[in-house]
Amino acid sequence: MLKKDIVYAEYSSSDIREGVTLLFRSMYISTTSLLQNQKILDVTSNNLANANTNGFKKDVVISEAFPELLLKKINDNVDMDNHERFTGVKFNQEDAICNAKINSGYFKVNTSAGNGYAREINFTVDEQGYLRTFSRNSKGTINTNGKSYILGRKGRLKVNRDNFTIDKFGNLFSDGQKIDNLITFPSYDVIGTTSGGVRFSNIATNFSQGELYPTGNKMDFGLKGEGFFKVQTPGGVKYTRDGSFSLNNRGEIITSEGYFVLGQYGSIIPEGDEFYINEAGEIIKDGQVIDKLDIVNVENKEQLRKCGDNLYEVAEGMEAKEIDFEGTVNRGFLEKSNINSIKEMINIINTMKNFETNQKVIRSLDEMLSKAANDIGRV
Repeated sequence: MLKKDIVYAEYSSSDIREGVTLLFRSMYISTTSLLQNQKILDVTSNNLANANTNGFKKDVVISEAFPELLLKKINDNVDMDNHERFTGVKFNQEDAICNAKINSGYFKVNTSAGNGYAREINFTVDEQGYLRTFSRNSKGTINTNGKSYILGRKGRLKVNRDNFTIDKFGNLFSDGQKIDNLITFPSYDVIGTTSGGVRFSNIATNFSQGELYPTGNKMDFGLKGEGFFKVQTPGGVKYTRDGSFSLNNRGEIITSEGYFVLGQYGSIIPEGDEFYINEAGEIIKDGQVIDKLDIVNVENKEQLRKCGDNLYEVAEGMEAKEIDFEGTVNRGFLEKSNINSIKEMINIINTMKNFETNQKVIRSLDEMLSKAANDIGRV
């Protein structure tokens, strides 16, 4: 076992050192919470500022805990009575989701912040066959991109995703062959785990439908259903839900920022203003379909990032999985943002309370550390 995976604490031979160690750890946890609250305030404030922006989608801060590290006693006798006897692994698999739990020992998980330890894990098998933690999008689709690997004693675990199991001793089998063992049994002076607080993971966007409202403008188009208009910008093709379009001096359909709205053949030039766009996005002039708005749905929306001007782009190194748009185009309507201003205000108030509480905790801990250094040190 690597020493960097263990947090040492003194419990019997030096009460002062134990107290100072716990004070520093408490201050660190409070500080991480303070930083997280600040991020939530920034994102929520941005949501409120865009409550009246056409087609704007709410952002949500995703937090995650730092990995649980092993807590080990030093300079003290090992108390064997406080260690539970291992009773076996309880493994359950339902569709693509697996759950494993134990009463003694630990499962080891490799996170982006280091190795963590837990007695219960939920995981799935990714496309390459590795056991990994996961998240779900708004449709419940499982996503393993950027998630943690479940580790065995030999490292990462790879199986046939259609044929694997875990026995009560923690042995992992795939296609009838033993792959590895999932359980880590630390030394008896390990008395549990401890966390270093929370950290910012990422900002997720809620792409739920906003309300459509009539404008009476024949160049306004609101999308009902999951999908995006595609527009051409100097930085490449981007996506948007804002359908407030107009015509430039060359007769091309453009966004309110001046970017070209794309059709099946590039920028759209209906040649005059006597044209009609139906619910399927088809551009009709003189009774003939001359083009069609290039509207697509994006299957991996979790990879979309806001890039300004109410536009979205795919995260660097990723590729958009475009699928057919199955909604309707509503002429003379625009989509409101999906922001609930009242809920966002309540969120800001609650976050401010948490922020102030953590400030008070840090201030109190600082005073206690000052006393430990100045008063107890003289004794």
